[in-house]
Amino acid sequence: MHAHRDRHARWALLTVMMGVAFLLPALLAQAPPMPPPAPAQLPWAWAAAMAWALPPPKVSFALKNRHGHATPVRTPAAHAGGGNTDVTQPKDDTLIFAMTGVVTAGPHPFTGSSANIEFELTQDFEIAFADPKLKKAKLTIEAQVIGLLRGDKHGGGAKVGKGAVDVGCAGHSIVSLAIEGHGVAGDDYLSINDRKGPCSVSVPAGEYHLAQIFGISADHARSIAGKAAAAEFAPDPALDATWISVKDPFHGAIKKEFGFRVTLKVEPE
Repeated sequence: MHAHRDRHARWALLTVMMGVAFLLPALLAQAPPMPPPAPAQLPWAWAAAMAWALPPPKVSFALKNRHGHATPVRTPAAHAGGGNTDVTQPKDDTLIFAMTGVVTAGPHPFTGSSANIEFELTQDFEIAFADPKLKKAKLTIEAQVIGLLRGDKHGGGAKVGKGAVDVGCAGHSIVSLAIEGHGVAGDDYLSINDRKGPCSVSVPAGEYHLAQIFGISADHARSIAGKAAAAEFAPDPALDATWISVKDPFHGAIKKEFGFRVTLKVEPE
């Protein structure tokens, strides 16, 4: 009798196991995915590591009032192109100030020729902290001048003036950079790629002021022969190919970075 009951119990257990095995895949397919544990449920070591890996408090620029001028002056047989002053903000913590232009001066049988462009920029901006606990930031500035100078043996010369920038606060300068000028005369040519910085200072949140200047010029003596002298500090198509010699030694030069460019960056300190 006991053997009979054991046999029935084994059959019942086997039936239940087969039912569970048949229904389990369907139950699992219908079960919603488990959400990730909330931060409060994480182990303390894991939560501490995640907090340590968070980015630092955000620091950003906000552009305010601006005054930017480029003034071209030229005589007959001379040309000016470009004359752009661009201010861009590719990221919240980055500002780029670019001055670009081209001048040429060719021979004239009755008079000398000349052309120049003078650039001037003043820009107000604010440095803002997203976290009130942050007291200081690091402001970094760097500058570069890239371009070409062409002279002429019949009396042509070209110059790039000093590129200078100054950042101040409340009427006082806090950081400045300057790149010396260059010139060519006669049958001389010069490719320029100058850079200054980076230079960094510690600053609080607040209102700031940037002043930037730059200049280029070309001149040619009175002559019935020769080719144009040129100062080229702008990307294509600022320089018309007809303004210079067909035998230009800088043919094919990459010009996308030409000009006087200043970069400001700010980050938590």
